[in-house]
Amino acid sequence: MKRLSFLAMLAILAAMVFLAGCNRETKLKTKVYEKSVEAKLSEDTEDAISVKVKLEYPVEGAAPEVLTKMTEAIIGHSVGNMEGGVESNIEKVVNDYVDVTVEAYKEACNELIRIREEEEDGVFQGMLSWEDYVEGYFAGSYKNAISYVVYAYSYDGGAHGDEGEYAMVFDKNTGNLLSEGDFFVPGYEYDLSQMLSAHLRESFADPSDYESLFMKDIESNGNFLVSSEGVVYIYSPYEIGPHSLGTIRVTIPWEEVNSIVKDSPTTRID
Repeated sequence: MKRLSFLAMLAILAAMVFLAGCNRETKLKTKVYEKSVEAKLSEDTEDAISVKVKLEYPVEGAAPEVLTKMTEAIIGHSVGNMEGGVESNIEKVVNDYVDVTVEAYKEACNELIRIREEEEDGVFQGMLSWEDYVEGYFAGSYKNAISYVVYAYSYDGGAHGDEGEYAMVFDKNTGNLLSEGDFFVPGYEYDLSQMLSAHLRESFADPSDYESLFMKDIESNGNFLVSSEGVVYIYSPYEIGPHSLGTIRVTIPWEEVNSIVKDSPTTRID
């Protein structure tokens, strides 16, 4: 009897360990690829463009094909499409992006200089130093969904720079991107719009910011992420408000939005 009890105890312990392993959430391990370049417009000027790229990408914590699929989407939505192996091609794609950006800067600024010389008989000296910045990072998860955000800023000589954030939601089990239609139940549009409008005001610390919006009854725009607090929608400058408000994030708490979230949002975006 003691022998049987001992064996039974071992079996129970083994089962507990197995179940714990099954229920433990696998965390992604990541790396960051970073490149920073400053390229002068010409040798005889201090005007230059500053280009910075900083991208987090997954390296462990899922099947290799899942990691590759996620990385290809991350790179493709930030600096350009990849072909071939991941490690060697991130550098190539980023280098190509930097080269194209620098070339476009030189071409545009040299044209500005030419126009100014022709029209006003003097070399245009202002607004010839530009910036281009891209950063991508993981930003929260919910069940089998994990978020990634690409932030981009560019200044090309105008009154102010342009910035925006693009969010992606991945299925951690497959590496597929999830759209609104994949994540929410059919017919979600009206309820989601009502929720977003209801939580828009609380997105601002200053009540006057809310009053300056172009619109207060807003709709979903497909640009969303998941966080520990809920589903977060991102609206770029000028999308629903003036540039001075910057990027606007509207959060719908899980206890509210769960009523329209699918149990297993795993469909791939076409």
